[in-house]
Amino acid sequence: MSNINNVIFFLIFSLTSSFVLAQEIVRLNKEEWETVFLQNNLALLIEQLEINKSEAEIIQAKVWPNPTLSIEDVNLWRPRSIKDEEVIPPMFGDFGRNQQFAIGIEQLILTAGKRKKLIALKEVEVQQSKYYFEELLRNLKIEFRLLLNELDYLQNYLLVYQNQLSSINQLLQSYKLQVERGFMSKGEYVRLKASALSIQNEINHLNNEIEEVSHELKLLMNLPMDSELQFAEDGTQPHIRELVDLDVSTLLQLAFQHRPEHELSQLGEIYAERSLILEKAERYPDLSILANYNRGDGPYTNFVGFGISVDLPVFDKNKGGIQIAEIEQQQAKLNHEFTTNTIEKEVSLALIKYKKALAFYDQIDRDYEGDLDQILSAYTKNFKDRNISLLEYLDFLEAYLENTEVLLQSVSEVRKKAEELNFTIGKDYIK
Repeated sequence: MSNINNVIFFLIFSLTSSFVLAQEIVRLNKEEWETVFLQNNLALLIEQLEINKSEAEIIQAKVWPNPTLSIEDVNLWRPRSIKDEEVIPPMFGDFGRNQQFAIGIEQLILTAGKRKKLIALKEVEVQQSKYYFEELLRNLKIEFRLLLNELDYLQNYLLVYQNQLSSINQLLQSYKLQVERGFMSKGEYVRLKASALSIQNEINHLNNEIEEVSHELKLLMNLPMDSELQFAEDGTQPHIRELVDLDVSTLLQLAFQHRPEHELSQLGEIYAERSLILEKAERYPDLSILANYNRGDGPYTNFVGFGISVDLPVFDKNKGGIQIAEIEQQQAKLNHEFTTNTIEKEVSLALIKYKKALAFYDQIDRDYEGDLDQILSAYTKNFKDRNISLLEYLDFLEAYLENTEVLLQSVSEVRKKAEELNFTIGKDYIK
């Protein structure tokens, strides 16, 4: 089954029977797991809807205010004295005979370009919502990738311990008969068994850590808790970029182009500026156009009149709103400056950490891991043949496990620092 088919197969099972999924072990590489994460993460789906909400607010801002219709002064009864007289003639048929009423309609007209200014403000909010989504995606991706890296490290380290436990268990089965026949001291057998128990205890700790990391990953991917995460490839070698390619000034330019919060801080300045323009426009009162029809209330049986109404800006000239907008504009400028400085420091620090992790990784001979495995095999054979003592064998086994952990951690650390550097840049510069 191809890798892409594995992705489709896994998604189908994740949405159907958890029982079947528990029976099936699906192996995907990191890119395919990330595809599942991007498709299923609920937080991303929720934030995506925020963009749709902001776009809907633009539609609403473009709509003119509804006119107001009023019907009033309706007499629901007629005085006894004119009950049988025709003081007011009917409008049609018998409708409106001796009936008084008034109909009015009012339309609010926004002055000083308030409607266009509000639309311009809402357009900035749409852009902000898109960058909020990108910022959420950026934070969730670094969390997801670091968890994947941790899971990869733990699973590889677990495999090392499992292999050594299997080897010691074989020795124990062989030496048990020798102890019973008196060819080997019981103390050595007990010491070897204690070492097996110690390794088993470490395996239990690793399994617990794997379960915790897997649980967090399954939450991020919205997968059933009984699913099992495994990698399709043996991720022991990190994909690294040569140190000569990493220039802090170049990385800073990329960060200013791709960091969502940098774009958000710039949009914050634009938003504050447009908000101030809108608040200044609020100093000018809006205009209402009036039209009314009055029947039977005055010298005219049918009266049609027109008029306008406007607030007089005597007391409220929106000075407070303008002052608040001016303060928010100053805050937006300071926030942009603070964001720029923060990005510069984060990129510089992340680059230093990545270079140190990479320098340590480059110090390790690429054949060192294979040499350790060969020497351990030789020690195990010599111990079986009784050419070395149990103490020598266990000392080297301990050194082997410690050095293997260092090797795996060096790979994991390079990947971690690479992801953190990518995070500070805002794009996947180091693949």
